[in-house]
Amino acid sequence: MSSAADLFIEEARAVSIAEAAERLGVAGLKPSGTGESVGPCPTCGGTDRFSINTTKNAWNCRGSVNGGGRDAISLAAHLGGHAVKGRDGFLAACADVLGRQVPDGEPETEGARAAREARLAQVRAVSAAKAARQQSEAGAYRDRERAKARGKWGASAELAAAAGTMVRRYLALRLGGHALPALPFLRALGAEPYWQGDDEAGRSVAIHEGPAMVAPFVDPQGAVMGCHLTWIDLAAPKARPLLRQGAEPLATKKMRGSKMGGLIPLVGWSFAPPLSGKPLAGASGDRIVPEPGRTRLVIGEGIENTLAVGIAEGFRRDTLYAAAGDLGNLAGPADPKCNFAHPSLTRPDVNGKLRALRVQGPVPKPGQGPGDAVQVPGQVDELLLIADGDSEPFATGAAMLRAKARLETAHRVVAIAWPPAGADFADLLTRRSEAA
Repeated sequence: MSSAADLFIEEARAVSIAEAAERLGVAGLKPSGTGESVGPCPTCGGTDRFSINTTKNAWNCRGSVNGGGRDAISLAAHLGGHAVKGRDGFLAACADVLGRQVPDGEPETEGARAAREARLAQVRAVSAAKAARQQSEAGAYRDRERAKARGKWGASAELAAAAGTMVRRYLALRLGGHALPALPFLRALGAEPYWQGDDEAGRSVAIHEGPAMVAPFVDPQGAVMGCHLTWIDLAAPKARPLLRQGAEPLATKKMRGSKMGGLIPLVGWSFAPPLSGKPLAGASGDRIVPEPGRTRLVIGEGIENTLAVGIAEGFRRDTLYAAAGDLGNLAGPADPKCNFAHPSLTRPDVNGKLRALRVQGPVPKPGQGPGDAVQVPGQVDELLLIADGDSEPFATGAAMLRAKARLETAHRVVAIAWPPAGADFADLLTRRSEAA
């Protein structure tokens, strides 16, 4: 590979995901959390399988063989169908990133070599400065979002208060009216705006405002790192409002702050003083930690499903109950080598030919850190993972097996509980109550 090509590649590596997405014509994505935008993949379609995260400088697509990446070149390869394991495909992806043709391989003069090396040094310096600036900005943004999430949860009302009536009624509807233990970490907001998109002036737009249930995400030390919001409409299906942007339905649950690596404590957890040693205040600055003696953990994606299982087994005194927030946080990333072809779902490739949809497989990605997926308290030696039966079965099945493989150790037994196909455990409780 020529020296000119080396500089060409170095320049492409310095381009951020945000810059590349704009240059590559990525459009139609909607904001969804901290620095993240979600929508249809420009290559393989869908409705929400594709996302970019400008804070993490990452992209993801459930239809991609590799799942996603953390540089602009891999994004261009996915969108352009370039085989980057080969020289030509890799350079073609770089060309898409830069919007320039690949340089020819003509021998360079001594003067051209010196000029190229100077440009290369400048590109590397600019790239390093940009990366440091982005890292600093991302850290500051994350800290602000975490502070907002802690403040939102800390300012909310406990369920026993008058403001918690709507949340208590919501839980009764979703869980068949069964009795619940005290839930000090689930709280209520009387009129929470639902922000979606911007107006022509670039200001955020609230398309709905209404009561919401708010729950904290806590990190492995018990500090509140984010919050989970569920909007409520008792007259709607599943007691959640029907929100749309155009013809497309919107999720009625959102998250603020950080989620990955954290969990939502439900039952079997207690307040503890902050690690700084300041006095316990009973507010959002306190840690939330597992109660001693509870060596079993029941955890699912959602709050309602985990509570439903707790109701069914009588909220055992040896058990912690928690939610992960979503399947990605529960399962963690997959090893790209284990991805497989879906047996029935297809997508068009870059030439319009239908091919089997790629599904993230059951093997965890090697070398994961604590921020890649939910962490289990050290005291837990038995774990029950709660699956959803109303999600796509092959992707969900692979994800649950991946979670089991990730969390199982020589000293910890892990099992998976599956509801009937097409239902979740909360649905089963509701049906049983209606039939009684």
